[in-house]
Amino acid sequence: MAKAQPVKGLDPCAPAAHNARLIALQRLEELYGWSQAADDPHDTRRQHHLRIAVKRLRYTLELFQEVLPEECQAVLAELEQLQEELGRLHDHDVLIALLKGVLTRAEGDAIDETAQLISLPPALGEPPLAIQGSLCHLLPRLLEERERHFLAFRQHWQELEARHFRQELQVLLRS
Repeated sequence: MAKAQPVKGLDPCAPAAHNARLIALQRLEELYGWSQAADDPHDTRRQHHLRIAVKRLRYTLELFQEVLPEECQAVLAELEQLQEELGRLHDHDVLIALLKGVLTRAEGDAIDETAQLISLPPALGEPPLAIQGSLCHLLPRLLEERERHFLAFRQHWQELEARHFRQELQVLLRS
């Protein structure tokens, strides 16, 4: 997981609102550092990092809501929706990797890269033949579902981009 970047310019003697704005602006920039993930449905690694960045910004705004502009509350709803959309993608990525890993072991093939990333537990073993057929039918449905979830996420992301969400939040935090 990508680490949060340190925030420069924090002043322990400054009002909390000043430091909260600096932290939120830094978290916003981190979020947009992963924004290319919205363009590639197969970039699961960056999508996961984007989800973490969204979560960090959301939690920062929630933590400092008492000292940030009230308009930031509307931003929280957007961030929560993005986090949920990206969470659904990640849940599917993990499930698909697990399923591929189980099926690959059953077929005796090498485990693919995604399955290796999540460290499939050796205890899964080989499923009974009756279950293997069901799992083979489940995989394409999960892949289709994931594609639909990605398209919904990308549409939401493009709507935010069209309304200049990043600049909107920057203005709020700098005012």
